[in-house]
Amino acid sequence: MKLVGKYSAASALRWLLGFFNVFVMIGAVAAGVLLVASMIIGVDWMDALRDGATDPDGNYELTGRLTLLGAFLACGFTWWIINRLRRILLSVNQGDAFEFANVKRLQAVGFGLLGIQLTSLMLSIVAPQAIGQSASDYDFDLGSWLGILVVFILAEVFRQGAAMRDEQLTTV
Repeated sequence: MKLVGKYSAASALRWLLGFFNVFVMIGAVAAGVLLVASMIIGVDWMDALRDGATDPDGNYELTGRLTLLGAFLACGFTWWIINRLRRILLSVNQGDAFEFANVKRLQAVGFGLLGIQLTSLMLSIVAPQAIGQSASDYDFDLGSWLGILVVFILAEVFRQGAAMRDEQLTTV
């Protein structure tokens, strides 16, 4: 199997990412609907996860809403990243890896990964409280933060590669 082009590994990966993106979108829509419903109706969706009894007044706690917001944001950032990666793979399959659009896409992936890490930090604080447990410690993962840095460095490499490619195309 070839790596780039039609019927390649990059095409299969692009298709697989598209398949996963459907489920990420379903999760984002579900979290968004639950969040909006909790604000409009005031239903406490976290009651089923708590060990205690339900709240008879139907007051929804702030931590429960923040947990749903975190789930929505995590799904949204994941959807954003997968879409940008699919567009990068499409341009690679077409033979235009070093184009300026891929620079912006890689930067968008970096910001999406940063958003996921910040959402993870928020969820590590509010999600346990939403289900009646004590707050857990945030697990600082150096590898994830270094991965974000690598993505931004690769975006700069792609920017310079795109500039060199454009310069080469204009040279006679």
